[in-house]
Amino acid sequence: MHLPKFAYVKVSSVAEASGLLAAAGGQTCLMAGGTELLPRMKYGLVCPEKLISLKGVAAEAPARAADGSLWLDALMTLTAVQSSSLIQAAAPILTTAAGAVGSNEIRNMATLGGNLCQESRCLYYNQPHDFQFATPCFKRGGRQCYFIPAGKKCRAVFMADTAPALICLEAKIRIMGPGGARIIPLEQLYRNDSLRPFNLVPGEILSRIMLPDRSSHRAEAFAKFSWRPGFEFSAVSVAAVLDLEEDRQTCRHARIAAGSIAAAPLRSPNAEAVLTGKRLNTEWIAAAADQAAQEIRPVPHHGYSRAYLTECLRVQVRRVLSSAMGPLAKT
Repeated sequence: MHLPKFAYVKVSSVAEASGLLAAAGGQTCLMAGGTELLPRMKYGLVCPEKLISLKGVAAEAPARAADGSLWLDALMTLTAVQSSSLIQAAAPILTTAAGAVGSNEIRNMATLGGNLCQESRCLYYNQPHDFQFATPCFKRGGRQCYFIPAGKKCRAVFMADTAPALICLEAKIRIMGPGGARIIPLEQLYRNDSLRPFNLVPGEILSRIMLPDRSSHRAEAFAKFSWRPGFEFSAVSVAAVLDLEEDRQTCRHARIAAGSIAAAPLRSPNAEAVLTGKRLNTEWIAAAADQAAQEIRPVPHHGYSRAYLTECLRVQVRRVLSSAMGPLAKT
């Protein structure tokens, strides 16, 4: 497969890229690592007339702010995230999630911001269309879903592994745009709409990720399930962060998020409520996992049925909670 023809512009700052992106209109794409964009261009899913490349912008190292929060550059590669001792100490769940993305070669190129802003995916959409599907699907501007023939809307799934982990960490993001910068919770970036996944206006670029200061008693874990790790996107990914009382067994506050099950990463507030205030053990963990499986209705995707994904979600929630609590979960 070959790339289509395009103009290539290499900028020296995110602000410059934002200005060019806002002025260029819909026929221009932003490229950081390119591990998602370039394959989509080869498949003919997107054919920009111009690429604005961030390759000339050096990623800044992670840095602590005066309030203890940790700021990460969105241009950090996933390998840099995975290997950072500072991130490992502050948010080990994030280094685990970053290390679960693709292969070494992909992680060496892919950026944290790019992973958070990747397009939603569908088994039928993410392939060449020059010989099939005469009638376009929703994502190609039509009124038909090939994966769910009776479906009334696009069911493409958002599959970034780092997003559930960062949502559980209560991350905020800084977005640079023509009108300046704004900071929002990462959770608000996602619209849960397969055709318009992100709450971004033309010219806006995710530039920084902020992690609040780590609680003194925090337990966290991440798990990803796929049949061929390193080759396939996840069937289900789950993250959990538990803020614990002084006894390190009673849950003060819980956050559970799942990815690869809908058009956006989804939290399970009811499962979180099951754990809050409880002295955690295997029974409460199983109850929370059951609640998450009841609360979240996964979108079937890539050959996985809803029933299979629901059970997989139950198993993965139980595993991450048990992993986070370790031996204490059995008491």
